[in-house]
Amino acid sequence: MKIWFGTGMRWRRMVAISAAVSLFGSALAGCAAFDPQGTAQQAAPSYYNAPYSSLTPEQKMHLEDHLANQSNQAWRTTASVASGLGRLVQGAGILLFAARH
Repeated sequence: MKIWFGTGMRWRRMVAISAAVSLFGSALAGCAAFDPQGTAQQAAPSYYNAPYSSLTPEQKMHLEDHLANQSNQAWRTTASVASGLGRLVQGAGILLFAARH
């Protein structure tokens, strides 16, 4: 009995696309951590129904902290997913090597 794990170009393409999507998602998720004030200026109308310039300093700080924390959580989640994908690909490689030999 022979087991087929999808080796070849299709498998490699699928892994490459998955890695690219993961990296792109992590790049987008990290924007608020690098520029919390800019992100808060854009998000203020949806959080407070007011422009950023009209918020009190406490509200501004709270919003910036909140958005930065969300961004950091997204980074951690993306890193966890990428790590899991790496382990999956490594495990598939080990299985393929064992099946061939």
